[in-house]
Parts: sequence; C-alpha cells; structure tokens
Amino acid sequence: MRTVVIPAAGTGSRLKEHTHDFNKAMCTLGEKPIISYIIEKFQKTDEIIILLGYKGDLLRQVVKACHPDYNITFVDIDLFEGEGSGLGYSLSKARHLLRKPFIFWSNDTLVDEKVEDFTYDDNWMLLSKFDRERANSYRHARIADGKVCSILPKEVYDENGVDTLPYVGVSFIRDYDKFWNVLDKNRQLFVKAGESAGLSNLDSIRYFVTSSWIDTGNKEILEKYKKIYNQRMKEVILEKPNEAIWFIGDRVVKFHLDEKFISDRVKRYSTILSEGQKDCGFVLPELTGYDRNVYIYKRAKGEIASSIGNPVELCDMASRFVVSAEPLAKDSEELRAIYNDFYRRKTLKRLDEYCTRYEELDEGVMINGLPCLSAKSLVSAVKWGEIAEKGLLTDNYHGDFHLENILYDKESGKWVLLDWRQNFGNSMHGDTFYDIAKMWHSLIVNHRMVRESRFRIKYVEKNEILIDIDRTYFDTEMEERLKAWLGSKGWLDQSELLTAIIFLNICACHEGEYNTFLFLLGKYLINKFFVSHREWFNTEELQ
Repeated sequence: MRTVVIPAAGTGSRLKEHTHDFNKAMCTLGEKPIISYIIEKFQKTDEIIILLGYKGDLLRQVVKACHPDYNITFVDIDLFEGEGSGLGYSLSKARHLLRKPFIFWSNDTLVDEKVEDFTYDDNWMLLSKFDRERANSYRHARIADGKVCSILPKEVYDENGVDTLPYVGVSFIRDYDKFWNVLDKNRQLFVKAGESAGLSNLDSIRYFVTSSWIDTGNKEILEKYKKIYNQRMKEVILEKPNEAIWFIGDRVVKFHLDEKFISDRVKRYSTILSEGQKDCGFVLPELTGYDRNVYIYKRAKGEIASSIGNPVELCDMASRFVVSAEPLAKDSEELRAIYNDFYRRKTLKRLDEYCTRYEELDEGVMINGLPCLSAKSLVSAVKWGEIAEKGLLTDNYHGDFHLENILYDKESGKWVLLDWRQNFGNSMHGDTFYDIAKMWHSLIVNHRMVRESRFRIKYVEKNEILIDIDRTYFDTEMEERLKAWLGSKGWLDQSELLTAIIFLNICACHEGEYNTFLFLLGKYLINKFFVSHREWFNTEELQ
C-alpha cells in the first residue's frame, strides 16, 4: 500500500476566472475534474490524503461523489491564504498521517507515467524537460550522475537546460524523519518553501524525467488542454461557469454551485415522466446518490439522439413525448407568473448580464439584412399575459429537451432523458412549450456545431452584422417536420417566439464568442418574429 498526499488548499490565483468559485482541483479537463486523473493513478487500497482549504467543502463533495470506493482521508486546513499560510503550513497539518514514506503530488500536475513506473527504494523527484519560455515559473533541480544535487529557488536555473531541470511537483519521500526535521528546525522556511524545504534536507534524491507534464495550474496551458481533451470525448459538453458534468467510469456526476438547483433536481426526479411517457419508451437514468452540490446517476447506454440521422423517427419521438405529458388544470395565475418570471424577467436579467460583460448597448442594428430593434425592448414589449393563457402547464416536462440530452438505447428500445430541469423559477410545474422550444433550439444550434466552431459572425459595418452556422440537411429536414407538426396543432407561433427567447436567455451562460453569437441569433429571431407577428407585442412601448 502506498501513501500519497495531495495538497489542494490554495486559492489557485494563477487560473483567475477558472477558480473564482471552484477549487482548482475541480477544474474540468475532458471527462473529469483534474483531481480525478491523479486519484485514479492509485489503487483503491492505497492511502490518499487530500488537504482541503479554499472551497474545500465543494472539493470534498466532488471527490466523494466521483470516487466513493477509494481510501481517502481529508484534512481541513484552517489557514490557506494570507500571512502565515503556505504549502508548508498545509503539509504540517497532515504530519501525523505522514510519519512513513509517502508520495507528494501537486494537485495541478498531470503526467502519463504510472505510479508503478517508479522505484521506491530511495527518495526521488520527478523533473521535466527544460522549457526556456516558462523557466521562470518553476523551481529547478541541479542534477549530476542521476542524482539531485540541490533544489534551486524560482528564477534560478541553467539557461542552457543542461545542469538543471524543472521540478513538476511530484516526489517520493522515503526518509520522512529528515523531511519533517526542517519543520522543527526552521518552521518559517518550511511554511514558505513547502515540500522543497523538506526535500533539500534529504541526503540522497534520485530523479526521473517526464516528457508528458501538463501544468494545469497555468491558465494558458489549462485552456490549451481543455480543447485537446474535449476533442477526445464522445460526449459534447459546453462548459458553464457555475456547473459541471463529469463521467467517472459508470458514474455521471452533476455539480452546481446552487444547492437548490441540486435539491430541486433530485425532488423532480420522481415526477418528470407521466405513465403515458413511460409507455412511449421514455426513461430516466438511475439516480444513485446526491449531496448538497452534486447528484450522481448511473451512466446510461445509448446513442446521442442528434447522431441518429432519422428526422422522421426523431420528430415522432419528440411529438410523442410532448403529447403524452399529462396536462394540469389550467391555472391562469401560475401560468402568468411562469411567463412573467421565467421567460420575461429572467431573459431581461440575462441580457443585462451579457451586455455588461461584453459592453454591448443592444441598440438597433442590421443583422443578415434585417433591421433589428433592441432585444431588450422587444422582450419587454411582448404581451406576456395574453401569451401565458396559451401555455400548457404540466409536471411532466423535461426542461432541457434537446437532442444532446436524449439517448436511444437500441437494446431496450428506450429513450433516456438526461440533465432534466430543476424548476420553472418559483414553480415546480412547467410549460410544455419550453420543451418544444428547446427541441427547436437544438435543431438550429447543437453542441457539436459549437465544439467544431461552425458558427460565424462578420461585422460588415459598425451597425451591420452577418451571422451564420453550418447545419446538416438532417437538421433542416427535422426542423421543417417539427414546424409542420406544430402548425397542425396550432402551436407554431408560440413555439417560434419562445425559441427566440431561449437563445436570448442563455446568451450569458457560456463563454467567449459563442455568447455573442447566441445574443445576435436571439436578437435576429425575435425581430424576425416581430415583423410578421406585431399583434403579439405592445407596439406603443416600442415608439
């Protein structure tokens, strides 16, 4: 059995916006949080000690949810920022657990080497090939004859990279008594220099050299490898600043900063599907556990609906789900509240967030040749009270009913619904039209289009913009079939308006240019709707 200590108490200040609300060990890289790649290098019987500080409770929940069957001990660090804090201080709080040989593994260090690739008959440090561009960012070790001669302060190194190599933050301390002796003799040095101070007191240190080091604590490197790891994934997940979804073996872990988000999703789990929807072949994945900020479900089998490529089958599936929802008795007051709070007020709030972040005035512009009014003015002018009367109240809504959130399991013939919505603002009841609009939204823009950067924005003049997105024939064919079905039900206009609202509603929920595309697309679609449906708006408010 091996023992490893993973310090994860620091604030991760180098990562800036990535760690505003998260511990840096929770940052997503491909399918998993970063710390999972480290934990999974060890056997489930190995002793893993994790030092918690900044956002420690969130990290504790995540690790327990992702790795419930590992032998993990958490140590809470009371001082993790400001005077007196430091890596050495954090390590000192775990000294009682580390009076034996142990591996030190920095929570932002990833390498391809297996733990079994190293020998454990002597102390050692893991070093990397010399990188002149980033040399000032790391401690270096002076080496000779297969041994570490000394550990140097940051910014001290051989500029030719011959006699010194950067230390990656992974080491093995066999002579633990000598390591801890520094803490007793010079506590201030140990607190400031961390494990390097203890390592410097060892008589003999071997070294290994890796060529696979990823420093996920560096913002530029993290963002580079996020893209690389995302391309390797079968699933297409668009990151959001306040939530994450991770795939750990046969477990799916959903994380959110808002505890009510999680509790409401768990609460809704048993009411989402009507008996009619179950009879039509719709199921949910098995919910296996939850905590304040996470819930866990069993990884479902199946093919993502957007990859099926059969518009007839998919349109039939969508219509069966909507029609088989059990409608609640018409409650005009509740519907008006949903339409005013969830569609109107929430969308205006998101538009304000977007405009503030991107310094956008939301003025009149020309988009794809259409003169467009302010999106906020049109959202405000919609006759929400009248439209609410046409709403379809139900308990049996999915709430994010788009093709990336639906799997088809050929073996069972079942449609598996993922990532359901937690509520409709202040109501646990929902509007069937929202599911319809989310399906329509996924035919215009889906996650794969975004990951493959198939959307474009071109500024012709200051107030003239062109937007476009590459779609398949399948997407346009299914959209036409969906529109025809909605027309036959008398639901086309309501669905078209709410689809535009959805794009405006999510324009502040993602990152970078994609947010801008969502804003411009939503603005274009609501203006396009306004041109042919002026009766749906209080036009006097637009004067």
